[in-house]
Amino acid sequence: MGIMDKLGGLFGGNKSPALDSVSPPSVVLKENGIDPSDLNFKFNANGTVGVSGTAASQAEIDRIRELVEGIPGVTGVSSNITVRPAEVTPDPEPERQTTEQPAAEAAAAEAKAAEPQATGRTYTVQSGDSLWKIAAEMYGEGNKYMKIFEANTHILKDPDKIFPGQELVIPELDD
Repeated sequence: MGIMDKLGGLFGGNKSPALDSVSPPSVVLKENGIDPSDLNFKFNANGTVGVSGTAASQAEIDRIRELVEGIPGVTGVSSNITVRPAEVTPDPEPERQTTEQPAAEAAAAEAKAAEPQATGRTYTVQSGDSLWKIAAEMYGEGNKYMKIFEANTHILKDPDKIFPGQELVIPELDD
């Protein structure tokens, strides 16, 4: 049974030729800029239309009621429309500027800038290395590891914590 049959049924079950040109409520609402997708319509035999669902605001609910009441053949509107809750959107993440670097890259760049200009050698830390082992290899004595640590305080905070991939400055020994 179509909408026109229902509207025709409002007038005693006979489909009136005048109702052929009557637009259903959803079309009337769309034509007036209201999205009817969250609404349900119930057509009653006494000519009233029940409308339920949700709308954006009380003003929109009032406008829906007004538009449906204005449809030819509708004798009244019973409304069970509620205002839908406002959508909570999280604060957008601040846009990252193209010059901004991720934290790790920024820290590495900062450390590189603070690095003393090495006149000596460099050594890239390998898995299993310690400053003692590096000092033993570079100087022949492991107990000189603090010289390497002191030359690299821009990237090392603790002489016992070095990591593979770090590039260490190996200073020349003062005799």
